[in-house]
Amino acid sequence: MNNGRMTCIKHSSDQSLRAIIFDLDGTLVDSLNDIVNALNEALGNIGFASVDRARIRTWIGDGLPALCRRAVAHHDATHTSDQLLAEARRTYDAHCTRTTHLYPNMLKTLDLLSEADIAMSVLSNKPDAFVDRIIKHLALEKYFIAWRGYLTEDEKKPAPSAAMKLAKKMNTPSECVAIVGDSCVDIETARNANMRSIAVSWGLETREKILKKNPDWLVKEPLEIPKIFRVEVGDLTDGRS
Repeated sequence: MNNGRMTCIKHSSDQSLRAIIFDLDGTLVDSLNDIVNALNEALGNIGFASVDRARIRTWIGDGLPALCRRAVAHHDATHTSDQLLAEARRTYDAHCTRTTHLYPNMLKTLDLLSEADIAMSVLSNKPDAFVDRIIKHLALEKYFIAWRGYLTEDEKKPAPSAAMKLAKKMNTPSECVAIVGDSCVDIETARNANMRSIAVSWGLETREKILKKNPDWLVKEPLEIPKIFRVEVGDLTDGRS
């Protein structure tokens, strides 16, 4: 139990929930290839060896500055963090929509939630301009009342302020909002903002690590999310990604 809430691997619904804040990377979209390729290109451009995909995967989730700090620490060269950050912004600008795509059944999930009048927004620790580009590249604007990424360190997840601002834009009390994400940071953000947490198991962090944070729900595929909001799903998985 978590403050009287059930942590569900089998799923119960919650009629009090009326809005969702989605994380982006590892939750809505699979962007790992573009992030890995951009970071390794940036590392090569400033004279460092590339890093394997599995290791970079563990560094993602706290924003681009943190990703770059971890990369230069891996190379024992922390004094080059600002240099790598500047280069990574440039290389990711070229890479960010090359292979990034929605997870299977995510578009169907968004359709079902939208048809049920569930208010939705996106909150990411990715730089704000890249969040905007990806949302527009994938033609997702119609689903979300608002979307935003990293603007200031003070508002970066797990700080609650950005999530609470999005709840206001959705005209929904915090306690009626769920944050859907693939990381411990998303669970912590939900707790800090007095929101519910729906953790997903298909993203960048392991199921075991997520479970240690005791989310309110853990889902193994996107079409389980509407069920928490009492939205009828049926057996339709129409092949849309």
